[in-house]
Amino acid sequence: MGSIWVVPQTPVRVRMAPSPTGPLHVGNARTALYNFLFARRQGGVFILRIDDTDLERSTAEDEAYIFDGFQWLGLGWDEGPFRQSERLDIYKEHAARLLSEGHAYRCYCTPEELAEERRLAEAEKRPYRYSRRCLRNPPAGRDSFTVRLQMPETRLSIEDLIRGTVSWDTALIGDPVIVKSDGWPVYNFASPLDDALMKVTHVIRAEEHLSNTPVQIVLLDLLGYARPEAYAHLPWVLAPDRTKLSKRRHRVLLTHFRDAGYLPEAVVNYLALLGWNPGTEEEIFTLDELVGLFDLPRVQKAGAIFDQDKLDWINGIWIRRLPVDELARRLAPFLPELDEATLKRAAPALQERMRTLADARELLTYLWELPGPPELDQESAERLRSAAAALADTDWTPSAIESTLERLREEQGWTRNQLFKPIRSAVAGGNSPPIHDTLALLNKQEALDRMLRAVA
Repeated sequence: MGSIWVVPQTPVRVRMAPSPTGPLHVGNARTALYNFLFARRQGGVFILRIDDTDLERSTAEDEAYIFDGFQWLGLGWDEGPFRQSERLDIYKEHAARLLSEGHAYRCYCTPEELAEERRLAEAEKRPYRYSRRCLRNPPAGRDSFTVRLQMPETRLSIEDLIRGTVSWDTALIGDPVIVKSDGWPVYNFASPLDDALMKVTHVIRAEEHLSNTPVQIVLLDLLGYARPEAYAHLPWVLAPDRTKLSKRRHRVLLTHFRDAGYLPEAVVNYLALLGWNPGTEEEIFTLDELVGLFDLPRVQKAGAIFDQDKLDWINGIWIRRLPVDELARRLAPFLPELDEATLKRAAPALQERMRTLADARELLTYLWELPGPPELDQESAERLRSAAAALADTDWTPSAIESTLERLREEQGWTRNQLFKPIRSAVAGGNSPPIHDTLALLNKQEALDRMLRAVA
């Protein structure tokens, strides 16, 4: 864990700046959560900025996914949303400044020429850096150009709140493109500039952005803007095999977890623990409790393994914490066939058996789908007839049904499995709540009819 921690001297301002190129995934949802927790813990400001300069991939639909994801998790922002696509004049003005002051230059190289430079570097087994041919001798007669930052040759260091001291030799970096040929800024230009203009004090982001930091610092220095007060680069979120989580190979989208019946409280709880140690044996926390506990020095450097089983366990605990009426309300989208009254009756029977809300569907399908005829041996069929006869005069409540079946079982010397299995097969056809609840959720006549039909 990082050992550097200084109480901020200025009001904390943090930002989350997703690109609208798809729904939020586990990684950027965790980054958003950590920014939110840090801002709330410090009494600061949480800014939402949409980095939508990727014209080919950014969509309004994906932007809506981002807003929905934040709201579902309960991460309210204080300022924004700001969109980089609406701030182009700002970037053009600052690019012009860099050009006029000699800190940047136009590059007219074609993609083919740049590819040839890279090929030569590879053949000579040396790291590729742009040759600066357009700085020294720009070609005549070309209209299309990018803008490159002229990187000074120096050493830079930051004190990362998680990683400690990190240093770079900028002579090894080369001159990065900061404005594309279509006039739009690249990430490494627009992002640090917006951070400066929005007075962001702490840049809390994924480890993959660590390599962007020296270019961004140089830009701020050349433009005369203050650097952020601190950086904190969060560890990768890894698959169980310690490879990077992939949208193609793993279920990582926030929409998947919502649609699969995970509670936002559980997802927030789990994401907080994905690389952060609360310093206690306790693992179940509300969002407010996390705000009171979260600090960046307890975030680990090493990659955090995404553990589906642990998420399921945490989700099950949160399901069991819900009041019955609230559980019924949250089950409604997963069980559109059932009315509110039935959901409220079913909720207590489901609560101990679900890891996700979607599990309820398998447990209750029998309420609207007639199961197929069960395969029963002669002894099982006789037990089923006896059960139907005993239940015919029973009050149709879970407790009364349970008492009747237990009395019958004890009188006959049957095990629970010997009696309950044929009843469940006849009534539900498969997985269902405890047998007394399974029966009570059906109309009494319907339940008895199914039992007798199975032995007809």
